[in-house]
Amino acid sequence: MLAQIPVSWLVSLSLILFSVGLAGVLVRKNAIVVFMCIELMFNSINLSFIAFSQLHANLIGQISIVF
Repeated sequence: MLAQIPVSWLVSLSLILFSVGLAGVLVRKNAIVVFMCIELMFNSINLSFIAFSQLHANLIGQISIVF
């Protein structure tokens, strides 16, 4: 059985990814790079949904990222 990653690590990783994406949106001027940074921010939000879904032991967060 695999050991579960602590939720605090996932939230910290999500915060770091969101910060990198936000810095990229604010600094870059190329539209494609800005859209990639926005996608990075959305992926970090999805990661936090999964982390909190794991914390509360329900599947709503995991189902919401599919849509």
